[in-house]
Amino acid sequence: GARPANCTVPSNGGWANRPTREGNRSVSTLQFKRTPRLAAPRRPGGEVHLEPPPEVPRLIPGNILMKLLPGVVIFMSVGMMAFMFVVSRSNPATLLMGGGMLMGTVGMVGMGAGRGNKKGEMNEDRKDYLRYLGQMRERAREATNEQRAEREWAHPDPQTLWSIATSRRMWERRSADSDFMHLRVGRGSQRLDTRLVPPQTGPVEELEPIATLALRRFVRAHSIVPDLPVSIALRSFAAVGLAGEKEDVRALARAMIGQMATFHTPDDLLIAVVTSGRAKQEWEWAKWLPHVQSPTLVDGIGALRLMSGSLGQIEQYLDEELRDRQRFTRNAPPLADQPHIVIVIDDGEVTREENIILEEGLVGVTLLDLSDSLGNLTARRGLRMVVEPDRLGARSASGVEWFGAPDSMTVVEAEALSRRLSPYRMGAQQDDGGEEPLLSNPGM
Repeated sequence: GARPANCTVPSNGGWANRPTREGNRSVSTLQFKRTPRLAAPRRPGGEVHLEPPPEVPRLIPGNILMKLLPGVVIFMSVGMMAFMFVVSRSNPATLLMGGGMLMGTVGMVGMGAGRGNKKGEMNEDRKDYLRYLGQMRERAREATNEQRAEREWAHPDPQTLWSIATSRRMWERRSADSDFMHLRVGRGSQRLDTRLVPPQTGPVEELEPIATLALRRFVRAHSIVPDLPVSIALRSFAAVGLAGEKEDVRALARAMIGQMATFHTPDDLLIAVVTSGRAKQEWEWAKWLPHVQSPTLVDGIGALRLMSGSLGQIEQYLDEELRDRQRFTRNAPPLADQPHIVIVIDDGEVTREENIILEEGLVGVTLLDLSDSLGNLTARRGLRMVVEPDRLGARSASGVEWFGAPDSMTVVEAEALSRRLSPYRMGAQQDDGGEEPLLSNPGM
C-alpha cells in the first residue's frame, strides 16, 4: 500500500558494524501516544455447588400377615355380602349396605397398594434432576464462552496481530501490568474458571443410577474448556529452550516475537538476534522491528540493529543496558525504567563464557534458545519446550508433558507485521490521557 509522506522505514543494511554512540538521526518516524487500555471481556470466576442426585427409596419388607390381610378382607367382605343376599333377599337396603361394604374394602386395598408404589415417584425425581442439570449446563456454557472471549482478547491468534498493529491496542501493555511479557505459545485444554463443585452424597448404591451417571458426565464434560490460548510468563525464566525440527521451532519463535513487538513498546522491550550461516536468512525480517534497534548506538545507516553472529557481540552492544543488572531470580521485581531484553539464539556463536551465562541469567533478560546452546541454564533456570507440528510439550526430568498445539507464523507474515510496526516510536511524552494515537495509513 502507499506509505505516508511523513513516514520512512529503516533501510536494509544487513548486520550492523562499527557502531558509535548516538548522534542526530535523520530517519523520520511516527509518534504513537498510548491511551488507557481498553477493558477486556469479563473473566468468569466463583464456584457452582451442584445438588446431589435423588436417592433410591428404601424398600422395607412387609410382614407376611400384612401382605395376606387384603385378600382375607376381600374374601370376608364377599362372603358377608353373599350371606346378606341369601338371608335378606327381600330387603334392598341390606343389599345396598353389603355392596357399599365391598366397594369400600376394594378402595381401601387399592389406596394401600398405591402408597406402596415408589416407581412413579422415582421417575418424577429423575426427570426433575435431569431438568436441573440442563439449567446448570447453560450456566457452564455461558462461563465457557466468557472465558474463551477473555483469553482470545488477551492472547489473539498470531495471524490477527497485523490488525492490532497501528490500532489503539498496539503497545498497550505497561511494564507494571500483570500480563507484561505474557506470551501465547499455542492452544490447549484448561480448567473452567468457574469451579464446578460436586455434591456430597451417600454411598453410590443408594443413588438413582441414571441421574448419578448424568451428574458425572456433566462435571467431566464442563470442567475442562478445550482449545484455549495457552500462555507463559516470559519474565519468569532466564532462558526458554525450543527443541524440535527447525521449521517448527522457528515458526513458534516468530509467533512469540510477533506478540512481543505488537503489545510492548520499544521503550519497555528490546529484542536481539544471534544467528549466522544459513539461519541468518530466516531472521532478515526482524531488522524492521523498532524493538531491534539499539536505543544508544548508531552506525552508518542509522540506529544500530541488535543483530550479530555471536552472543558476545550482543553483550557488547547492550553493555549499558546490562551493566547494572543483578543475577536472575525468578521472583525478582521488574526493573524500573529499564527494558526487558529478549535475545534470540539460532545457530549463533555461544562460547558459554559470556557474562549472561556465567551469571546463570540476569534480571530482566530472557534467552530464547533455538539451538540448545546454553548448557544447563535452560534446565536450571528456564523452561524447555518440545515443538512438534501438532503438539507442544514441556520437558522435565521425568519426561515431556504435552499440553497443547503450538502456534506458528510464517516468514512472510512476520515480515508484514514488522514492516507495519517499523515507523512507530513512543512519543517524547507518553500520554495516558484520552488522546487518540497518531496512526499511519492503515493501508501501508
